[in-house]
Amino acid sequence: MKISIRLPIAGLLLLAAAVASAGDRGPRTGYNQLFEAVDLNPDPDVVEIDLVAAVKSVDLSGDGLMANAWTFNGGTPGPLIRLRVGQRLIVHFRNELPKPNVVHWHGIELDNANDGTEVTQNPVPPGETFTYDFVVPRPGVFFYHPHSMPSNDEFKGLYGPIIVTSTADEKLGEIGIVPPASDAHVLVLADTTVCKEPGQNDEVTYKPGADVSWVHQAELGDFPGLVAWPSPRDLCETPRDDMGNPLDGALAKGDIPNIKPSLKCAFGDHCRVNEGQLVLTNGRMAAGRLGTPEKPGALIDETAEVVDIESGGPVRLQLINAAVNRYFWLRLTDSAGNDIPLLRIGGEGGLLDRVRIEGGMMGKLDTKYRQGEILLANANRADIVFNVPDLEPGEVLTLWTQDYQRYGTQTYPYGYGGLPTVPVAHFRVRGAAGRETRTLAEGDPLRIHRKVGSPVASIKDHSALATFLDPAEMEPPRPGMSSNVFQLNVIQMREAMDGYHATIPPDETGDRDHRDIPYLNSSRFAEVGGMLEIEIANLSQAHHPMHLHGFSFQPVRIVFNNSFQGETETVYEHSYNEFVDTIDIPPFHTAVVRVPLEDRPKSDGSPGGALGRWLFHCHIFHHAAVGMLTEIVVVDGPSEEPLASTQTDDDAVALSK
Repeated sequence: MKISIRLPIAGLLLLAAAVASAGDRGPRTGYNQLFEAVDLNPDPDVVEIDLVAAVKSVDLSGDGLMANAWTFNGGTPGPLIRLRVGQRLIVHFRNELPKPNVVHWHGIELDNANDGTEVTQNPVPPGETFTYDFVVPRPGVFFYHPHSMPSNDEFKGLYGPIIVTSTADEKLGEIGIVPPASDAHVLVLADTTVCKEPGQNDEVTYKPGADVSWVHQAELGDFPGLVAWPSPRDLCETPRDDMGNPLDGALAKGDIPNIKPSLKCAFGDHCRVNEGQLVLTNGRMAAGRLGTPEKPGALIDETAEVVDIESGGPVRLQLINAAVNRYFWLRLTDSAGNDIPLLRIGGEGGLLDRVRIEGGMMGKLDTKYRQGEILLANANRADIVFNVPDLEPGEVLTLWTQDYQRYGTQTYPYGYGGLPTVPVAHFRVRGAAGRETRTLAEGDPLRIHRKVGSPVASIKDHSALATFLDPAEMEPPRPGMSSNVFQLNVIQMREAMDGYHATIPPDETGDRDHRDIPYLNSSRFAEVGGMLEIEIANLSQAHHPMHLHGFSFQPVRIVFNNSFQGETETVYEHSYNEFVDTIDIPPFHTAVVRVPLEDRPKSDGSPGGALGRWLFHCHIFHHAAVGMLTEIVVVDGPSEEPLASTQTDDDAVALSK
């Protein structure tokens, strides 16, 4: 398929008039408020959409809890974008927000000019437009979000899902091995905090011992809580600007506060960022349910929206963690409190070779969640299936999120107590499956199924490994380093990387060109076409989900760092093949991954799309904002050995159209 030149921005003024309004979002698709993007292009190889970012009042509860959210096309989440491998996506983005912004296409291996970050383009000013234009080369569950002080913007609702399928996925759906992707329920998980009237905001975030989420109902009482500063009262009545500095006056009822700390924070002084008060699934709170996962009670609102399912049949969920700080530890139970295993069939790189059950002890690695449950760190995605037991009509299964131990030995950071366990979705049995159904089990073949024969490519045995260039010997010399070990640190109570608080300074004048932003002291430089093996060493007491822009990588092993004895031990070998773009690294562990620096075409069809600056950072956004950030800069140059493509046969056929 030939990629044509992107439309000039000036030519979008007429197109902007045709942008879908808040009330014209495309067809509604599944649970709660999710809706599909409207494809404006009749070409089957092209999906062309309009995307408008604007502030809009939205209902987060279904019964009138209104928030002044930041939305794409009038909704939070924004529209679901469905694509096939090899299709071209054209997005006419218009910014109607009160600040400049960009759109990052998280996890997609596109050309550098379309990555949507501060170092790849100038932010789009309010009232202006920009066209993103790229081809999707790999299947998977992806999402889009801003990348200009994103800890604030995404907390306010600015995110949306992307599903990319391949012929392998479609074939497995056709022969009944897995439910087709078109039948999957896409669940975008997030959280936020909404201000009340000044003087009425809560002094703490969570109700002690809460077993249900705040669903804006009087019988649950006010919403006191458990977590220390910053509380909703702090955030709403002594608010911050976009850079974490104090603002005058309190926020109005319905406003969503900024949460990013100031870059001046140090030694614990106003550096904290708490999870949001409200847990959202596709932009709304799931109905509260009394009791606990082990002893579920009744739904608080029996008329609340649920997902209808069939007894005895499989149900497919495509899950996205779009929260800025919250881990989603997911557990599915029926009305009797029985656990229903969640089987992972894929995620960030499309379907797996075989069905997996994860959790528990994986090798010598204690995952700190039980087998048959799913953990989604920030920006992680998962494609899962569960088999519905033989249940009576009317029974309700609930997918819960629990507080995950992601910091030290305490359940919650700094020992302030736990997050409440709350529902994120409910599934009501409407009857038995009206056809012969197939259940899945651990180890069942997927991409290696005899009728598909498209296994995930392995790069673990690739012998010719590239190294980072010495930036001091480049012409001209540049700042940076050449170590293949990326160290995650905490310095003066602020997250750091390789011993630096690396930040991209804000544009004070409004006329800075992104090409003038200097390289970082920890920038790495590598030649296009090489295969890197890098080590991401977490030397801190907290989990960090690390995300690399522009390139998928294949995890190889997890190593425990015994800092007291100066020893290391491999605790988990990745015996299966998978491409991901975000990996959660436990405290005092090192993740070893391989990154193929494959080139891809630019928007005009010429080679060199992989060249440029690609950010690498913790996806707990405020960690990145205060310093846990670096970049891999891909430069032109010969590699010692041509790199074999990591795309599979069915994907290669699609890309060759």
